[in-house]
Amino acid sequence: MKIINNTIRVIDYVNEKVYNRSTPESFNEYVGELISHIKTNENVRLYNTLSNSTEVISCVLDILKNKDNDKYFVSKNALIANRLLRTEKEAQNRIRRMNVDVRKGSLIQALLQENDIYFYLLAKVEHSDFVDDTDFTFKTGFSKDKKTIWKSCLIDLSNPDASVFDARIYSDTKAKYWSSDFLELQEVITDEENTINAFKSIDSVLNRTLKKNYKSDYVVVRNACISYMKNNEHIDYNNMINCVLENYVPSEIDKNKLLELKNKLYELPEKKKFDRQFNSIPKAINARIGKVYKVNTGIEVKITDSIDNIKETIAAYQDADGARYLRIKTNDEDTYNSFKLN
Repeated sequence: MKIINNTIRVIDYVNEKVYNRSTPESFNEYVGELISHIKTNENVRLYNTLSNSTEVISCVLDILKNKDNDKYFVSKNALIANRLLRTEKEAQNRIRRMNVDVRKGSLIQALLQENDIYFYLLAKVEHSDFVDDTDFTFKTGFSKDKKTIWKSCLIDLSNPDASVFDARIYSDTKAKYWSSDFLELQEVITDEENTINAFKSIDSVLNRTLKKNYKSDYVVVRNACISYMKNNEHIDYNNMINCVLENYVPSEIDKNKLLELKNKLYELPEKKKFDRQFNSIPKAINARIGKVYKVNTGIEVKITDSIDNIKETIAAYQDADGARYLRIKTNDEDTYNSFKLN
């Protein structure tokens, strides 16, 4: 991908300033590596522009029309950078009471060309402190090798006359100031749709691969997926699957089949058309969580939510005479007293 032009600016919302940094030609190498990193990142979400006249997209389209004018590129970059400054200041004012800060970093912008198609890149990269070994002073910058990207957006400009433009966004948090407030974009698939589709798809795979022959593993893995989606506001799908299965010690299923299950789950976003990154809406799956298990004639056990340490809460055992039982931990006094043996 050819880099037509690029800039980098430090966004300092504390001092309400944008610092322009000149870049040597060698900086193109870093931007090229950054682009490759972003293009191969699966954990992106698809967005559309609200119109072609919002501030950022109108600046980007003007840049494309004047792509051979370096001064024009710089001036429009400045408008976009100052919009991000205002957005971050407003976001910081909203979250100050929660003792959380918008992280300060650099905004990289670049106009790119691949064959006859143009793209526009916006990426916010990490700042970190380091010691300059020429004078041993403390300075702030970003790592060439680390590639810590907090936010990114790649806008498809294949049709400059379109009324709506597609964008691929990465964000490391659930905060929407980058996509909604700064870029003024809307999700192609809503958070609620993503939550429902992801859970339904995972549940379907677990039903087909575990439920019949590996019942114990089915209960634990399903419960872990529910727990993750209900206790994490921001879902990184790959990370969720890793957290659930990476160190899971199976009860019945062997390691090869567990790896097959993991691979099937990894493939779901593309197959079932949901994003690998979204904000979880737990109430959207509440009605789908319930599972009823037959215990004895006239007795059923219903699981209605995720359960911490499910193996410690409900377990099966068999006594010396061969009779089978369920042992269920209860924190309900009335239920306990109703079945307490004298």
